[in-house]
Amino acid sequence: MVGVTSVGFVVHEGRAAAVEAATTLRDELAREGIECLDGAHRGIALVVAVGGDGTFLRGAHTAAALGVPVLGVKVGRLGFLTEVEPSNAAPLISQALAGEAPVEDRLAVVAGPMGGASFERQWAMNEIMIEKRARHRLVRLRVELDGEYLTTFSADGVIVATPTGSTAYSFSARGPIVSPSVGVLVVTAVAPHMVFDRSFVLGAEQVVRVEVVGDEPGLLSADGRDAVELPVGAAVRIGRADHPARFVRRPDAAPFVARVRDKFDLPGDPEDGT
Repeated sequence: MVGVTSVGFVVHEGRAAAVEAATTLRDELAREGIECLDGAHRGIALVVAVGGDGTFLRGAHTAAALGVPVLGVKVGRLGFLTEVEPSNAAPLISQALAGEAPVEDRLAVVAGPMGGASFERQWAMNEIMIEKRARHRLVRLRVELDGEYLTTFSADGVIVATPTGSTAYSFSARGPIVSPSVGVLVVTAVAPHMVFDRSFVLGAEQVVRVEVVGDEPGLLSADGRDAVELPVGAAVRIGRADHPARFVRRPDAAPFVARVRDKFDLPGDPEDGT
């Protein structure tokens, strides 16, 4: 029976090391009397994502729908979200179920349909992306901020990112790195065909409206999940989600600046002061 000692697993099934780590972890938790289930089930107390940052984002989406935290178990390369090694995961899961582990809230965003759009509301921890559908064409996107017209981008797309997502696709599009402790939204055009190519950093309560204009339809995706079609004339409202993303942290987790330094291999040595 699903209960307060039940956890749901989201695993990168295409990575053998992740499957093996999840199997070992399930066995270890079962010996402690913790029920382990595959995927999302109402009544679980925690989602455990085993893989990389992409798997973590899937787990975070599942966890948000259930109103529970997510814990990321790292298998593979260093990421910004999965920070717990498989060998250290079981004790932290036990602490989380007992309410003794640190849980951090992160701003999330939600995209809803307007105008000629028709899709279910899309929740994202990292970013909402509106992009071109045709590979060799541009999409024209009219952008408004709090009801005030900003500009119309001819570009590959527009990203509305959270601070957590500022180190993901938004960063690849030349957006700023933002500390997750700051409550903001970051709007960045992807490969805009115009002189202005800077990002906009907005307050967390501000609302972005993006409308597909011109001749080419677009696509909308949230955290890289399956895209939905946006015909010409469709509009999207993007703003802060009602509920934050919540994830379990290691008590000795490295600070954000250290993770940025290591992830991007920034020059200098913190030990010698140069």
